Amino acid sequence: MLRFLLIGILIGSTFALGLWAYKINYDSRAADQRVKELEKSILSANKQFKILNAEWAHLNRPDRLRKLAEYYFSELRLTPINPDDFISFSDVYWGQFSESESKALVDKRLTGITHE
Repeated sequence: MLRFLLIGILIGSTFALGLWAYKINYDSRAADQRVKELEKSILSANKQFKILNAEWAHLNRPDRLRKLAEYYFSELRLTPINPDDFISFSDVYWGQFSESESKALVDKRLTGITHE
């Protein structure tokens, strides 16, 4: 009786270990397939990124932009940037104003728009 019980436990554990090994093998193959799909996706994204960078470089060529600015000057009124167009860092408005100065005065000073 003990022999049949031992053989039964041995056959059952062998069958259980076989199922466990099959499951692990199946899971590892599925994970490997997901990794391959992700690698393909990454390569595709890198290729698309390089293409977009090349298009961006082509579209932002200075000679091309200069021709477009000249062509659309009457509509856009684009002018070249001059050093006088820049302000110093200390002139930047950071959203702070004194208590004695009203918000309307601050807006008028910065935008040139009067509030009534």
